[in-house]
Amino acid sequence: MRGVCVRVIVWMACLLSLLNAPAALAGDEERKLEAVFIGRFASYVEWPDRPRERFVITLLDDNPFGKLLDDLYLDKRIHNKPIELRYATRLDQVGETDVLFITLSRAAARAEAIDYAQRNGILTISEIKGFAESGGVIQLDFVEQKARIKINHAAALRSGLRIGAPLLSIATVLRGERP
Repeated sequence: MRGVCVRVIVWMACLLSLLNAPAALAGDEERKLEAVFIGRFASYVEWPDRPRERFVITLLDDNPFGKLLDDLYLDKRIHNKPIELRYATRLDQVGETDVLFITLSRAAARAEAIDYAQRNGILTISEIKGFAESGGVIQLDFVEQKARIKINHAAALRSGLRIGAPLLSIATVLRGERP
């Protein structure tokens, strides 16, 4: 009888781990898609003229991608420029960049980063809820394993960025001013 109970417990544990596997796999796949989207978004954006030799993507705060971005963008180009990835934990480390992927959890710190980006013509991207409504340019999230893109068009214009029609056509576009 004891052997049967042990087998049932082991069987139930295996079943539960299988049920959780698709969710974990979906999270990994979503992260990979998100990494690809960063470059795709950038290819549909026009920046004010800049004399830089590299296209710079900076992650501000946590790096949810691990080595994924490094592997994905090695030897790739955006706007015919080689890509340079930077990782900053504080806003004062950002410097000159083209794309700023923001993971800051504090709303005040995010607002400061968004203001910095607007003053410096930087495309901001985040997966944080309410990011586009608070002045960020592109908010990306996944609902039932489908990408949902929200673009704050007014914020893009304030940053001096022009977003191409193909990208605007697949997104929910916010056209009003931020609060």
